Amino acid sequence: MKNRLVLAGSAVVASVGLCSAATPAMAQIPLNLSVGCGDVAGLIAAVGQANAHVDGGTITLAKNCAYRFQDDFEDSGTALPAVTGKVGIVGQNSTLIRSAREGLPYFRILAVGEGGRLTLKGVTVTGGHTEGNGAGIANAGILRLENSKVAGNQAGGDGGGIANEGGEVTLVDSRVLVNVATSAAGEPGNGGGLSNSATGTLTIKKSTVAGNSADEDGGGIQNHGTLTVDHGVVTNNEAREGDGGGIANLGTAKIRHSKINENWAGIDGGGIRNGVDGTLEAENSFLIGNKAGNDGGALHNEGTATLRKGKVEANSSGRDGGGINNEQVAGADAARLTLERTTVSENRAAGLGGGINNRAGAVVTLTDSEIVDNLPANCAGTVPGCS
Repeated sequence: MKNRLVLAGSAVVASVGLCSAATPAMAQIPLNLSVGCGDVAGLIAAVGQANAHVDGGTITLAKNCAYRFQDDFEDSGTALPAVTGKVGIVGQNSTLIRSAREGLPYFRILAVGEGGRLTLKGVTVTGGHTEGNGAGIANAGILRLENSKVAGNQAGGDGGGIANEGGEVTLVDSRVLVNVATSAAGEPGNGGGLSNSATGTLTIKKSTVAGNSADEDGGGIQNHGTLTVDHGVVTNNEAREGDGGGIANLGTAKIRHSKINENWAGIDGGGIRNGVDGTLEAENSFLIGNKAGNDGGALHNEGTATLRKGKVEANSSGRDGGGINNEQVAGADAARLTLERTTVSENRAAGLGGGINNRAGAVVTLTDSEIVDNLPANCAGTVPGCS
């Protein structure tokens, strides 16, 4: 036997088995809740029920239905109550959306507090608009998205789609699309699609981050913590007046079997900018067709970067390092770039180093790698093994 709670409007109806002796044990079973199409009040009540239950609950949304929010919950800045327990929201092409009606206050769609756990399956989160971080979702707990989408949200700060502030975020078979991080109230707008704080962990598996933009760094992703991209696609993102069109990394980033393609940065690192404190490892991955206004069409490295079994192809820069720019920052440890069994080809720089530009003091190591067919020359600076 198990409990099933069905929400209609703001009313909650419980059907319980007839055997009263089983009631104490049943209280430990996670709640199973359903919300009718468009019933925002019922959804708010369901999140509250799941938060309060010792084992949480799963909330099932109506198929092909949009839940439109006209206001935030109790002036919290978030459409739904913050998730503080164990909550699952399951849909079938179901949408949580802030109404586009003029005059509505700004608010995000979802927030996960410290100690909270939220799983989204088959759900789209869209229309969030905040003057702070995380317009779609702000996470400080554990957040998991499966077959879900975060699209069309705008933050006046970091994390247009998702801001992870010290928590854990995992995306599986999901998409983060056309979100925006704008600069507001003197705060820079970083991480158009996602932002990950220094104590955060962000894992992207079989998922796409595309078409997002930031006023400053990290058009697709800004990472200060631990980032893993596995069989992912980061494409057509833009850092308008900053670095890292696809990814701006100031933490630890591991990229496996992924594509970083056709991103753009106004300054450095069209595909990826790896900062002074950044550690980047990319394996079996492609950086293709990215562009930088200044240096490093595919990759601008100031920290430690290793590319293995990959391709850096058809990228371009408005100044140096059409493919890769390896930059030594004054007072910092030597920037170290290592290429193993990697091809750098058909890249173009308006200035020096069509394939690789290595600035004085920085170090490049090539192992079984090819630097070919780049313009105006394959390499500039000291790049042992580059013809």
